[in-house]
Amino acid sequence: MNPFRRPVLLLALLGLAVPASQVRAITDAEAASGRALVKRYADTIVSVEVVVTIRMTIGDRAMPPRENKVEVNGTVISPTGLTVAVLSMIDPKGSLEAMRAQQGGGQKIEIGETEFKEVKLRLANNTEVPAVIVLKGPDLNLIFIAPLPDAAAPARTFPSIPLDKPATAEVLGNYYFVSRVSKSLQRTPIVRQTTVLGIVEKPRRMFLMSDQSLGVPIFDPSGLVLGISTQYLENDRPSGPVVLTSADVAELAAQAAAVKPEEKVETTDAAPDKPDAPDKEAAAPTPAAKPAAKP
Repeated sequence: MNPFRRPVLLLALLGLAVPASQVRAITDAEAASGRALVKRYADTIVSVEVVVTIRMTIGDRAMPPRENKVEVNGTVISPTGLTVAVLSMIDPKGSLEAMRAQQGGGQKIEIGETEFKEVKLRLANNTEVPAVIVLKGPDLNLIFIAPLPDAAAPARTFPSIPLDKPATAEVLGNYYFVSRVSKSLQRTPIVRQTTVLGIVEKPRRMFLMSDQSLGVPIFDPSGLVLGISTQYLENDRPSGPVVLTSADVAELAAQAAAVKPEEKVETTDAAPDKPDAPDKEAAAPTPAAKPAAKP
């Protein structure tokens, strides 16, 4: 086997290969910036794990519930652990309703509210933190998840990204995103270069990138956040990846932060903290967080 083919095949299997026309050698300074960003922010990228249940009624017949376990990347945006992810990757209701509308006639189809259970955040050291969905923002296609409080343990401080000092958007400027690969590849953090190809001004300011990963932030070389990657929804259906500004995300995050997680616990059946497998380097898992008992 040609020894030069092996790295290319490996990149293709990892889903990281790019067209040859887009490949260019990066400078030592660019590489150093990327390494510094992944070292600084890798722990802010967590896995959001949810069991999602959808109920549908076709005509007068209630269909069996459809249950699916979802695992997506999310970004911690507050030291309290408030995390943002892409709504359409977790809750399929909008897409199902859009498909129903396009089909037109036929039997009447009703789609019930999505139910969420076993919501948790999986941290960089594989610790599971019981959590709850506190806010959905359909207009921005974002969803916010917050850890459940544990009255018996000290408050946990989470590594998070700053949204209060946004990066400046410059077409063809140099940016990076930090993400994590799938569970089968041990959720290894990765960093990639990207650039702004265009700036959309209406219905809101959004950035079109040469490369991105949903649910994670875009950084400038100094570590300022340009925004969060999501899918733009057209008639409730994903039509293409965009980056929302830090200001738009922060505005919705302020609403999410005002919601008390324990008040949303009725649809949560979170598992106790535990790592996927023993890890000598991982921090010791904390006990399962539960809402404080009322006196």
